[in-house]
Amino acid sequence: MAGFETKEDMAKVITLWIEKMKADPSIARRCKGVNVTMGYEITDLDFAFHTDFIDGVVDGGLGEADPPSKVFLEMESATFDGMMTGEVDAASAAMSGEMSFSGDMSAAMGLQALQEDLTRMYLEARE
Repeated sequence: MAGFETKEDMAKVITLWIEKMKADPSIARRCKGVNVTMGYEITDLDFAFHTDFIDGVVDGGLGEADPPSKVFLEMESATFDGMMTGEVDAASAAMSGEMSFSGDMSAAMGLQALQEDLTRMYLEARE
């Protein structure tokens, strides 16, 4: 698993990833009726960001969401990177303690249909 050397390195990738999601009409179409905000705390870099999927509108940004996210995930950058590249299974990461989560996980399950596209855009942003 790769991870990131610095908070700035990760911020560049996350910012581009969010911009790609916001610009993708198929993601907007497929998250119609979904109402999920995801907050991420990357512990090794002291870095936070959020992604928001609200009835066909995709948004997000650096820092914590306001109002607070419905689902909150906490992990190291290597775990996040591994989950987004397919090298790490989220359920295994949670069971092993590599990732902790809180909030409405059933709402987050509504995003599973988007995972392939989210991964593709994350890999493009990482290049």
